[in-house]
Amino acid sequence: MLCLKEIKLETVFKNISISGISTVVPQDILKFETLSSVYGLEDVRKIIATTGIKQVRIADDETTASDLCYQAAENLIKNMAIEKETIDGLIFVSQTNDYSLPQTSNVLQSRLSLNEKVFCLDIRLGCSGYIVGLFQASLLINSGACCKVLVLAGDTTSKIINPRDKSLRMVFGDAGSATYVTRGSDDIGFKIHNNGSGFSHLIVPAGGFRKRSSNLTSDEIADQDGNVRSENDLFMNGTEIFNFAINKVPMLIEGLLETAKWTKTEVDLFLFHQANNFMVEYLRRKMKINSEKVPLGIETYGNTGPCSIPLLLSHISGAQITYDKVVMCGFGVGLSWAGCYTNLNETKIFKTINYISNKK
Repeated sequence: MLCLKEIKLETVFKNISISGISTVVPQDILKFETLSSVYGLEDVRKIIATTGIKQVRIADDETTASDLCYQAAENLIKNMAIEKETIDGLIFVSQTNDYSLPQTSNVLQSRLSLNEKVFCLDIRLGCSGYIVGLFQASLLINSGACCKVLVLAGDTTSKIINPRDKSLRMVFGDAGSATYVTRGSDDIGFKIHNNGSGFSHLIVPAGGFRKRSSNLTSDEIADQDGNVRSENDLFMNGTEIFNFAINKVPMLIEGLLETAKWTKTEVDLFLFHQANNFMVEYLRRKMKINSEKVPLGIETYGNTGPCSIPLLLSHISGAQITYDKVVMCGFGVGLSWAGCYTNLNETKIFKTINYISNKK
């Protein structure tokens, strides 16, 4: 027998707060204008004009998503004077894990010197992953299993992109984040949806156990637009992803507003996954939302997967903005789309810092 909430596909948690957010990016900057000699000046200018992305941050060969998230967590713990022994949940959201096994959250538990009773979980999800991570943290706290949860979301997508694939190399960047979720006085409401029939539209075809990497999967093929990739590399059907997003996201936002009993004019901020400038602007215009309520951080960092929303918050921190009523929405790989609404007025949001390697 289904309960009403299952039918409505919504969940509202009471007394949950997003207490702090910290983000980290690699030091190395890839400015797209430097790629003119590789892809041609006309193609580079066309992609920049369409996506709104002028540069991204790229992790070096030794730096992983967990490294970026680890430093974001340490920065958050230090600046908020969090006692590590009180953290009882750690969720790692990424598609670029350290290993096939074990789960990376266990590795981070040790690196962060958290106690052995901490609940650890990996969520292998990208564009909507931050929202799902917040949902899992809220669920743990609401159940009484945890009181203070770190949600570490990040990706080093550059490592799974063929350097000869201009359609993706000039879109995705690397970043990591840490979000501190605790008991509080705020409500946080979620809507989460999935449609696995579209899984092949954003995929790395080989490298898992459905199709193991081999000499055959390493063969590179050029598509009709001149983008080169193998089955070991990331593939994205941009048209299908765009059509999916513009159809599903507006309905999700309307549902969230209905649950929250908010109007669009009452909302202070709409924080969309930073896929590209064209898509976010299209969604904004379709939903008739004022531009000042839909900030963009795409030009500086590109699409950073599950880190894009916290990175956007760090990017706009310090501006004279009200955070009383905030709606967040992620969409993409899976295919999946997820949103939440809450109050971020008391959230401590720190400016993005550059990653500093401690490895010898």
